[in-house]
Amino acid sequence: MISGEAFAQLGTLYVDARIRTTIEQPCSRCLTPVRIPIDIHEAFETSIPAESDTIDLSPQIMGFILASLDPHPLCRADCRGLCPVCGTDLNEHPEHTCEYKEADRPRLGDFLR
Repeated sequence: MISGEAFAQLGTLYVDARIRTTIEQPCSRCLTPVRIPIDIHEAFETSIPAESDTIDLSPQIMGFILASLDPHPLCRADCRGLCPVCGTDLNEHPEHTCEYKEADRPRLGDFLR
């Protein structure tokens, strides 16, 4: 939801906006979806194109949302992530012992031959 106030003066639109939404991102350790609430208050200005009766503010709004996101979101503080060899979720299987050896793991070069 976006709410706020705006006024125009001498070819410039002055906007005072409040942005409330929820973003879903994958956990940076285990890839579980993480829902992140966003509540931002921003004041900005943009030029008004000549002979225009509408202005698209979505680039500015998306920029504010993206700038407020954590680049490394976690599903929980003690997330154990994925097994680096087989990809098993270590949160769901904390007792996991990988049956694959590091040397047995397929490499990118194996697929390119």
